[in-house]
Amino acid sequence: MSSLFPGPGKQVPLAHKIRPDTWERFLGQKKVVGQIRSLTKPTSILFYGPPGTGKTTLAHLIVDKWNLPKRFLSAVTSGVKELREVIEESKKIGTIALFLDEIHRFSSSQQDALLPSVEQGDLILLAATTENPSFRINRALLSRMQVFRLQSLDEEDEKGIIGSALEIEGEGRTFTEESMKEILNASGGDARKLLGILEGLISQTKPKEEIGLAQVENFLGARVIQYDKNKESHYDVISAFIKSLRGSDPDAALYYLAIMLEGGEDPLFIARRLVVFASEDVGNASVHGLPLAIATWQAVERIGMPEARIPLGQCVSFLASAPKSNASYLGVDAALSFVRSNKSTFTIPNHLRNAPTLTHKKEGAGQGYKYPHDFPYHFIKEKYFPEEFYPSPPKFYSPTNQGMEKNLKEQLNKLWGDEK
Repeated sequence: MSSLFPGPGKQVPLAHKIRPDTWERFLGQKKVVGQIRSLTKPTSILFYGPPGTGKTTLAHLIVDKWNLPKRFLSAVTSGVKELREVIEESKKIGTIALFLDEIHRFSSSQQDALLPSVEQGDLILLAATTENPSFRINRALLSRMQVFRLQSLDEEDEKGIIGSALEIEGEGRTFTEESMKEILNASGGDARKLLGILEGLISQTKPKEEIGLAQVENFLGARVIQYDKNKESHYDVISAFIKSLRGSDPDAALYYLAIMLEGGEDPLFIARRLVVFASEDVGNASVHGLPLAIATWQAVERIGMPEARIPLGQCVSFLASAPKSNASYLGVDAALSFVRSNKSTFTIPNHLRNAPTLTHKKEGAGQGYKYPHDFPYHFIKEKYFPEEFYPSPPKFYSPTNQGMEKNLKEQLNKLWGDEK
């Protein structure tokens, strides 16, 4: 069973060497740190946030505060067998603080295996995830944990981390303003990535040397894309990306996709935006768009980068090239607006009401309903709105002549004539 940190004799990365061992040395997450330090007794916690934001370090600090034995598991390499070993150990020695990294990679049944021990106090679970816990963590387990959301580190925090690292390992090395900015851009608010870059630069330079922009660019292999996934450029690039998709320019859309991927954007964020775009902007003009976007989201989630770029590229090029229609998007918003502004009571027509019991039938529920499949073309004109909406019921969906939606428009016109 591994501990939270490398043991004696191991080659220790810089990120581990300067890992804060006191609350005072921890940089960033001020609000979360204040909340955690105020906890008066051991409690299970879920740390949720991007990589390199301090999840593991916070777990280490809080366990030291509680003075509990600690064990480390990663959901990438561990399963129920390893969990049971920790649980059995807790029954022998008392409560154990278990840090479970990437808990979102555990299946629902694996997460369920934690519940009894967490409930009984055998385990104080300290879990970390980069995914939204509402979608990836069992509700029963989530309800037994306090959730703390961590943010990507800001520039001030990252500079503080670099300063601490140089004090310990720098041997007098310094950085020009331009080279420092390049390192910060490359790290993307990820302290682990930041320290990995710094460690590499230290290994390739001499003590007391001033490290310039050219050396940083050479180390990184190419100039870092000027893309801050947490600030203004993030919103500018995603805006240009969506507008290029909407404007049916696959080349421009792929360009902005490449900027985001090269700049360290979360590929799942991109995939989620594609799902929304497929429904909002492609809609019924190409009903293949939404299934492809959802399949892309699932593929990205399962295979990760760098391979995830391939399904992302396929989806982006298809959605950009597909015919466009926002009629269904406008339709649902129009219906919502209508409902919100017309909150008076209404009566469901008897022929549309459900009739599960004899009493309902005696009251007339379901009487007079005409089953469309019993009629030619599986259709019969009928009133489906409440009676008080006639003779001029509202119209929400106006299909366009774009792509496959043209067929829907022709079908509705054929069935309803001028009524639709």
